[in-house]
Amino acid sequence: MGYVKRKGTKAVKKTVEDFPQIKQNFIKRIADTVQKYDVPQDMIVNWDQTGVAIVPAGEWTMEAEGSRQVSIAGLDDKRQITAVFAASAVGEFLPPQLLYQGKTDRCHPSYKFPELWDIHHTESHWSNHASMMRYVDRVIVPYFESTRARLGLPANQQGIAIFDVYRAHRGEELLQLLRENHISPIFVPAACTDRLQPMDLAANKLFKDMIKREFQQWYGGRVCESLNGGNEETTIDLKLSELKPIHAKWLVTAVQQVSTRTDDLIAGFN
Repeated sequence: MGYVKRKGTKAVKKTVEDFPQIKQNFIKRIADTVQKYDVPQDMIVNWDQTGVAIVPAGEWTMEAEGSRQVSIAGLDDKRQITAVFAASAVGEFLPPQLLYQGKTDRCHPSYKFPELWDIHHTESHWSNHASMMRYVDRVIVPYFESTRARLGLPANQQGIAIFDVYRAHRGEELLQLLRENHISPIFVPAACTDRLQPMDLAANKLFKDMIKREFQQWYGGRVCESLNGGNEETTIDLKLSELKPIHAKWLVTAVQQVSTRTDDLIAGFN
């Protein structure tokens, strides 16, 4: 009947008509706001959500020489958390918000995160209006306040927050909270985040590559321990109860590493 076996592929990204003009208009909106309010680069911030796999294995595996085999329980595991990342145009990486899936704090890992990180949850783990109000109140507003103080700027010095048109970002209450704190919201044009959003152009991939490396090092160590112990076949336990605190440590390590990549973060804004 004309059918052939094919490997699954991802959907093709939408083609944005008149992208050069859309880009030009977007950059002009930022430039006009900078000029109108004399906004320093330290006061320009982009935030973005990204899903972070609990088991960031991809298609990677390990196999010892000979007949020994290693199975990866959960290789196709889809469990995730959401990380909300932000950086300034001078390459300062802000404390992240991490969203776990659940209804209470009991879904959080038993791990002591850095004090300024916002650890929270939603029923789906994706950002919603309430979690974004919390994020702006606990991360974004304090950043602008401390930056004004550090630079000796007046309390009403305007800043700029750049973010995409995700539904949780469009509520009038959230936009009003930004404006009340002297922060001008500017939306990244729809379907253009992969080409115009600084976090997409810099931090997100860096972070995920680092998380994957942390997982591979941990997983490889566990496999080697088991094989060296004489086990012919090894299955690594990937229960959520065991992985969550380990994953939390990987998150902290990866964020610390991304925070040092100032030039890469700045390049995302250029």
